[in-house]
Amino acid sequence: MYDFVLKDGLIVDGTRKIPYKATICIKGDRIAEITDDENVTGNEIIDCKGKVIAPGFIDLHTHSDACSLNSKEAESMLHQGVTLEITGNCGISLIPSNESKRKEIREFFSRTIEISPEDTSLKVDSMKEYIEIANKNKLSINSGMLIGHGTLRGLVVGFEDREATQEELDKMKNILDEELKNGAYGMSLGLIYPPSSYGKLDEFIELSKVIKENHGILTVHLRNESNLVFEAVDEMIKIAESTGVHLHISHLKLIGKMQWGNSEKLLNNIKAARQRGCTITCDQYPYEATSTGLSALVPGWAQDGGNSKMLERLKTKDSRLLSDIKAEMERRGGASKVGISSTHGHIPEFDGKNIEEIAKIFNLSPEEAAIEVLLKCSGETSAIYYSLSLQDVLNIMKEMDIAVGSDGYNFSYDLSYNPHPRSFGTFPRFLQMIRENNLMPLEDAVYKITGLPASIIGLTDRGVLRVNNIADITVFDFNEVKDMSTFIHSPVRPIGINHVFVAGSPAILNGVKTSNKKGKILLKDN
Repeated sequence: MYDFVLKDGLIVDGTRKIPYKATICIKGDRIAEITDDENVTGNEIIDCKGKVIAPGFIDLHTHSDACSLNSKEAESMLHQGVTLEITGNCGISLIPSNESKRKEIREFFSRTIEISPEDTSLKVDSMKEYIEIANKNKLSINSGMLIGHGTLRGLVVGFEDREATQEELDKMKNILDEELKNGAYGMSLGLIYPPSSYGKLDEFIELSKVIKENHGILTVHLRNESNLVFEAVDEMIKIAESTGVHLHISHLKLIGKMQWGNSEKLLNNIKAARQRGCTITCDQYPYEATSTGLSALVPGWAQDGGNSKMLERLKTKDSRLLSDIKAEMERRGGASKVGISSTHGHIPEFDGKNIEEIAKIFNLSPEEAAIEVLLKCSGETSAIYYSLSLQDVLNIMKEMDIAVGSDGYNFSYDLSYNPHPRSFGTFPRFLQMIRENNLMPLEDAVYKITGLPASIIGLTDRGVLRVNNIADITVFDFNEVKDMSTFIHSPVRPIGINHVFVAGSPAILNGVKTSNKKGKILLKDN
């Protein structure tokens, strides 16, 4: 007798195979049978007629490191059909840390990540500690981890703008090697965020050799995604060519009007590197707006030494600083295109306003207004930048070796502010855009959010509907699935996600969350 029977659905198995009607049978945490037998029985039979049965969706790019450790219910990924997320992206992770550097790392983490620096969940120092606490809390979905280069460098070198000494580089390599052996999937670079941005090519190459030895992946938030995006991609290709490491470019995009329309050229450059033998994959989120900290407007030289030093320099408002902030703001679309999503309680009346509006309130220039907000919020301000072209988004979306990554968080819906909608609707929106723009067959779309990301991080027992694989399964209505989140009101559940199973147990049934929590921290096999 099977535990659950998902009956008469359209099987889209994550391999790009043509969809077919069948029934999935679950026993324990595994797929026990895939059959067209009409008489199969089980303890619970779920009618999936007219619905798609797919592997659970895999989000390659989130910042949910702390979400599973705090007291609020982390559920926004589950309601999108996501059964596995990879955290520690953009060079920013909770670990590694230690008592002497924990305060600085906490400030670094919270300046860009949407969580209060006072949150006690940040008091973890290693993979082993993180795993112990997270699994004790019980997780709704699975999670895998990357080691953030910025955190690693902050721990060993500090937050100063300088090259690592040989001794420091050796120490970074040893710590990285240890955490990779403890189950991290790789390392992420965040090359617009100090201190990761202070690293040079030789440092990245040496660390990439460690990743390669451990069969891991090197992910990167490029050093530039606007006027110098082609040069930024070339920088990373040099690392892939010299080390053989698997390079993964995060949230591939072209920011600002000066680059709109160049997506085909960018994609061709990446394809050419693949043809030369590089292993390069990418992910993308299906929105025309980006999101990160407001501190991304502040030049790297002004962030030398960490958050406290940045705040000291912001107070001076010298002409070079103002000029650099103004230039970065213009690259991202101008003051009216930079919106504040959260001041984390410091000045909540500014949540939802853009810098142009705030400048009028303060009677300051936009660049001075941005500084004023950062100072009032101790550098902890989340922003949304409306700076992408829809056509470029669609061109990138059509590529079959580009997966989907939300760049979001596994949030509770109980929020008092409106972060980027990608935390609540990325995967439904992706399917919706595929449907509305007729971009590709359903089996290709499902592959991009299941089988492809599983292969990128080296999973063999998830991401594909196959007998004996773990029963991480999402059932959805392709004709109805839709992102309901907006920039004005983002904490909203999508529609069209019917059932979600994690390790053989229903986490969502008929669109309603259950009390089952079968998720866990997944560790990479070395």
